[in-house]
Amino acid sequence: EDVVIALRRAQRTRHRRPGQALGLPSDLRDRLIGACPGNLAGLRDRALISLGYDTLCRRSGLVALRLDDLTRLADGGMLALIRRAKNDPFGDGREGYVSMRSVALLDEWLCAAGIDEGWLFRRIGFESVGPNPLHPHSVGRILKQRAAAAGTSAEIADALSGHSMRVGAAQDMMAAGMGPL
Repeated sequence: EDVVIALRRAQRTRHRRPGQALGLPSDLRDRLIGACPGNLAGLRDRALISLGYDTLCRRSGLVALRLDDLTRLADGGMLALIRRAKNDPFGDGREGYVSMRSVALLDEWLCAAGIDEGWLFRRIGFESVGPNPLHPHSVGRILKQRAAAAGTSAEIADALSGHSMRVGAAQDMMAAGMGPL
């Protein structure tokens, strides 16, 4: 244990820039969604990828979403209440807009999974939906798996992480001329 602590202290003395997650821009997002099969896991993953991009959620906020966190809007979209985030230590929450496309994908998943309360994104085993939510680390694995199925290079698939949807959506917004608020 003393060695581990000493190594951590030594690493902290070297300043280094943190690595940036590879962004998942809208064109790559669409390829990943298109690569999802029509089974339960594929329906869940389509909705997860689309909703994660729309709401700019971190992976922990995405898997923590519950059905009662969603509010349908008159325009066909939704608002998703993200209850807690790393930059929200007091749990005030924020609302993220969910596009009509994501609403359709989410509705398809919820109907197929028979979810009418509780967690939105759940574990699937033997083609049945479990009661527990996905673990946050599952988001990165899902993105990597769908990227490989979409025929992306191994380098791109490996670089995707649970933060990629958030980064890609922010990059797309900046490219569209939406600067910081």
